[in-house]
Formats: sequence, structure tokens, C-alpha cells
Amino acid sequence: MAQRSPVGELLRDPVLLGFAGLALIVPVWFLAGPGGGAVSWGIQAALDVSIVVFARRLRAHGGTDRHQRRFWRAMAVAGLLCAVGDGTQTVVMVADPGAAVSIVQSLCVVCAMTVMAVVMLRHPLGDAGRQRMRLWLDAGAVLIGVAVFLWYFSIGAELDSPRLGDRLAAAAGAVVMLVIVLGVLKLILSGTAPFTRQAGIAGCVGVGGTAVGTSVAAVLTGAADARIEAVASLLPCILTVASLRVQGIQQRCPAGPAEARQRRFSVMPYVAVAATELLAIVALYVAGADARTWGVAVGVVLITAVVLTRQLIAFQDNDRLLTDLDRSMLELQRLHDALRHQATHDALTGLANRALLTERLAAIDTAAQLSVLVIDLDGFKQVNDVHGHHAGDALLVEVARRLEAAAGPDALVARLGGDEFALLLPGVDADAAHHRAASIGAAVTRPCHLPGTVAHVGASIGVATGTPADADALLRRADAEMYRRKRQVRLAVPT
Repeated sequence: MAQRSPVGELLRDPVLLGFAGLALIVPVWFLAGPGGGAVSWGIQAALDVSIVVFARRLRAHGGTDRHQRRFWRAMAVAGLLCAVGDGTQTVVMVADPGAAVSIVQSLCVVCAMTVMAVVMLRHPLGDAGRQRMRLWLDAGAVLIGVAVFLWYFSIGAELDSPRLGDRLAAAAGAVVMLVIVLGVLKLILSGTAPFTRQAGIAGCVGVGGTAVGTSVAAVLTGAADARIEAVASLLPCILTVASLRVQGIQQRCPAGPAEARQRRFSVMPYVAVAATELLAIVALYVAGADARTWGVAVGVVLITAVVLTRQLIAFQDNDRLLTDLDRSMLELQRLHDALRHQATHDALTGLANRALLTERLAAIDTAAQLSVLVIDLDGFKQVNDVHGHHAGDALLVEVARRLEAAAGPDALVARLGGDEFALLLPGVDADAAHHRAASIGAAVTRPCHLPGTVAHVGASIGVATGTPADADALLRRADAEMYRRKRQVRLAVPT
């Protein structure tokens, strides 16, 4: 059955297509249509309910990892808090379209963001030592870049406002937002995230856009407009909810080995540096800097670009070398496994050989009960003499298959050499071992269909029971019992 493509699943998913349609309708509805504050808050409340539904499903299918289950449980709680706050605001706006944001809505959203910030910061890291330090430095670099953007578009813009409440609200929202971004970055960069990289980045952009979308829209348009603010706040929310759906699809359709491989380094810190310097150029342009300042700024941007490019090339070279090394270690591992198999298994039948039988005997608890069966085929020489060695080899392969089928899953079947086999039965007492020997004898004596003929052989089986401490003695006793039975078979055959 062909493996389903995760990208194809995303493009065909009706829920994601619905979110895409909603993202197209929202700007038209609010910028060119009737709009309305109550409608905006109602859509937001519906999206919050979707978060609860998706998070509960992800928790139910998150396996047994308690950290993943805790993350999605917290996500469901956060979505429920937002649904209560936004639902309350919807009712307020229906009663009074000109009403301000209620304290209930603000508290619920802050509590929801706090819940997610705490659970993400508590999520365990997979690395240690210098790797963990590198992780925090990478996350810190991106965090500083996000903080610069928040300052320019949100907090810094609000500082010009004489309203203390607006400044405090902007600062509080930005701080919580920074903590959430740090948590998401930590999880993405560490490789221990309960979500895929694509879903995590989409969710991070969505949450960040929700926090600063309104402020950015006001700065870019030069004025506060309720319709533009509604679009700027709803579109990131749609992306946030869609990221949960993306996670669910990718969880059902994991990427193949080539798609799943990730770099050993992250480009996110370098993207943050480039974006921050671009913002600095924009800020200088807005401020009307002189030529001397522009010269310094351009020089800083160029030298930073050169250094970052050199660093990324070095990282890519290292990544390529490490990938080649990993592949070499995997060819070595396969060679080791192949040599190990050749040293411990019979080349003709694929059964364990005497060396592996001895190894398994030594590994069994010396206090445990153990039974050993030694089996020699009766009439095998006649098959070789009459039909040739190729028929004898085919017979040995068929007998090996029958022995494995009749021995049971707890047994080790070995070929000791020629037409002699042995069975190791841990935890099997004498009565059970003799019963197993009777079943094996019946299986071996069935007619064996070979190319061009039908062969009939019997089996002389010796049984010995004891403990692994007497392993050598057990094998000798079973071997002696086998030869005793073989002599009985010869005496019973008329000359």
C-alpha cells in the first residue's frame, strides 16, 4: 500500500480548506461589507471552541507520553478560557456595539496565555550541557528579534499615548507574548516538541500576530480603524487554529525518512538577525537619518550579511559531513550485523549454530529450569545417496522450517552440524519437554516433497532437563539419549 503524502493530505483536507475560505471572507466582510464588532468577537469565540476540540483530539491520540498529554490538555484549557472571555465580549457587543473590551475578556485571555507559557517552559529538553546552552542562545537570539519588533510596533508606539492603561496593557501583553514565543522556540529547537516543526511555526506566527496584529495595523495604516483591527486580529487566530489541524494531519501521516530528517543547526536565529536589521533600516528611513548615519547602517548590514553567510555555509558543510559520517556508521553497523549473523547462524538453514546455542545457555538464569532436545534424522544418508546432496540440502531446509514451527516461540532451534539439530527450551519441565519432542517427531516424519521426489525420514530425539549451571552435562545427556534411541531404531529395522 502506497504511503500517503502529508502535503497532499494538507491540501485536500476539508477543514483546512474551510479555514482558508474563512481567511478570504474575513477581509471582504469587514473591509468592504457590513463588518461589526459582535460578528468579530463571535467568530473569535467559535475559533476558541475549535481549539478546545482539536486539542482534546490531539491529547487522545498523543500516545502514552505524559508530557505531550499535559501539553494538549493545557491547550484545551487555554482554548476554553479564551472561549469564555471572547463569548462574554460577544454578548457585551451585541448589547452595546460601542462597548470597550471587558475586564472578563482580558483576564481570561491573560490566564490562557499564562497557562500555555507555563506548560511550554516546563516541557523537558532532550539535550544537555553545551547543546542545551546552544539551544538557549539560539532561542534568545530569536527572542531578542521578536522583542525588537514588539517594541517598535506595539510598546514603543503606545509610549506616545498619554493613556497609562494602554501602555500597561501593551507592556503586559508583550511580556506574556515573549514568554510564549520563548517556550515555542525552545520546543522547536530542542526537537522535543509535542508538535511538528511546521505546525509549531504556524502556531507561533498565529499567536504572535494575535498579540501585535492590531498595533502593527495601526502603525502601518497610520490610524486606528475598527474594521482593519478586526481583520488584523482574526487572521492570526485562524492561523493558530489551523496549526492544530495541521498537527493532527501530520500526526496521522508521519513524514518518510527523507522528509523527517532535520538540520543539525537552526536558521531561525539568523533569520531573526536579518529581520531585525531590516527593521532598523526601516526605522532610520522613517526617522530621516543623514548620509553619515546611513553609511554606518549599510556597512553594519553588509558585514553582518557576509558573516552570517559564511557561518551558514560552514554549518551546511558540517551538516553534510556529519550526514556522511552517519551513513558510514550505518553501513558499518549493517556489516557488523551481517558478520554477527554469519558467525552465529547456519548458512544453509538460517538456524542458530552451536556458538549461539552456547551463548544463549550462558545467558539463562542459573536457577531456572531448562530442557534440551537433541535431534538426529533417521534415513538422511539414504536421501543423499539416492537423490544427491542437493536433495539432502533441500530436506535439511524443510526440516529446519518444521522444527521452528513445532518448537514454539519460546524455543531456540539450532543446527549442530550435518543432520543433527538441538532445541533449547527455557522454563520447560521434563513432561512438557517429552510432549514437545513427540510433536516434533511427528512433524519431521511427515513426507517431504522435494524437487522430483518425495523423501521419508524419521527423527531420533534425546531429552534432558536440568538447570543452565549443568548446560554441558545437559547436552551430553540429551546426545546420549538420542544415540540410544537411534540404536533402538536400527535394531528394530530387519536386515
